[in-house]
Amino acid sequence: MATFSFKRYSKLKRRLVVLFIGIFIILQSLSVLSKEKNKYNPTTLVFPSFLHTYGIRKATRFHLFLFTQNKVKFDNPQSLAVVRLLSWEDTTNTNDDDEVTVYGVNSGQNNIIYNNSMKSLGIYGLTEKGIERLNRPYGIAANEKGDVYVADTGNHRIVKLFNPGHNLVYQNSVGEQGSGEGQFNEPHGVALDSQGILYVTDSGNNRVQVFSPDLQFIREWGKKGDAPEKLSFPDGIAVTDKHQYWSYYRQDFVVVIDQNHSRIQQFDPQGNFMRGISASEFDYLDVYLKSIALDYYDNIYVTDAKNHCIHKFDYHLNYLTSYGRYGDGDKEFIEPRGITIYRRFGQVFVAEKWGAQYYWIGTDCLNFTVEILPSKKACRFKYFLTEPSFVTTDILNEDQRLITRLWTRQFRRSGSQKDFWGGRIRSVPDSVFIKEKLKPALQYQDFTIIPPGRYFIKYKIEPTYSSYQYFEKIIIRELKI
Repeated sequence: MATFSFKRYSKLKRRLVVLFIGIFIILQSLSVLSKEKNKYNPTTLVFPSFLHTYGIRKATRFHLFLFTQNKVKFDNPQSLAVVRLLSWEDTTNTNDDDEVTVYGVNSGQNNIIYNNSMKSLGIYGLTEKGIERLNRPYGIAANEKGDVYVADTGNHRIVKLFNPGHNLVYQNSVGEQGSGEGQFNEPHGVALDSQGILYVTDSGNNRVQVFSPDLQFIREWGKKGDAPEKLSFPDGIAVTDKHQYWSYYRQDFVVVIDQNHSRIQQFDPQGNFMRGISASEFDYLDVYLKSIALDYYDNIYVTDAKNHCIHKFDYHLNYLTSYGRYGDGDKEFIEPRGITIYRRFGQVFVAEKWGAQYYWIGTDCLNFTVEILPSKKACRFKYFLTEPSFVTTDILNEDQRLITRLWTRQFRRSGSQKDFWGGRIRSVPDSVFIKEKLKPALQYQDFTIIPPGRYFIKYKIEPTYSSYQYFEKIIIRELKI
């Protein structure tokens, strides 16, 4: 996240800014305490560390006022895009890999807001005129080379901008109002694959158009309709392919929001229908799906402005969870719109009605149950993971001292899980007790099978992204044998 630059402020103004920041951080802390009391603490997404944000993980109207000296206000924010620019790379420092550039569409004021350094903002659209000026922009996509594509919805075209390092400049555009190849009727979403191929949802023409990096038409698919393979006013779009470097499964697919913002459809890159899911199929009667993004595991994240949350699916469109609720506190949203994910580190940025929020991908464990299976002389632990995770499982005595460890940092995919334990006590290396500062239950050292009694099962669940250094989910349940 960017930090403040005070060079333009007088000494008095600097003191006021510092005071305001301090008040903001205090209010954020009070909000955290309030939410803890309400026991609302989903962890599919988690807060970045304090050192990464200095406590400011929400960009509010007040922050934008300070950064832009009131030149720009949040007015109908829409799509986001995030990249790690090659021009920012420091080849002499192998650790120089976490500074990203985030582009945000501020549709109501016809501009693009982005960080042109880690300390300042750039704004495209304040002084541009003629063909360089945007009209109700909506979707945005970018790559590490500096290419930025914008769905200039009001002008029925796609605009290509370029960022050589610290500022956006106009390059060219394609489109005019119409239904022919390379024409548009209010284009909404744009997405780039790893080869620079551009996918555009041509909303008014109920189709997806595909272009080369220099905006030459390649193909199109989709005709109006509610049936599979057809599109009805497509909006948000995301794409991944087997050449995508930061992809675990190396899938080839395109996902599109359509049918009046209530359906997600998945196609191959040539436009062949793969599968789809409507809101009623994941138990939401009324939704307004806006924007879509993919993570390292090709999980699909979709913002829902109607229900003030983010829905998460795996790459087969199996529903995993929703995250967020209405409000301006922690882990709450007000009409979330754009979403983008830096796939390498699991950094998530969300635009909402009056600002933006910043998260890291975490993990959550839902519906954990313990069952004794007398016929099999075993215990079964059932649970649901919202994210691929590393799982460590311990058996504790009544004093919560460690008796045995069943497994350490085993990789589990997202979705329903079943683990079995036959009661055997395995020896635990002394290094584990020392490293994790655990206390052993010494009276069980001579047992190979755990005797009847009252115990506790402890699951430690860690994300696979860099957030694992700051976050873990602990589940403890009673176990009677």
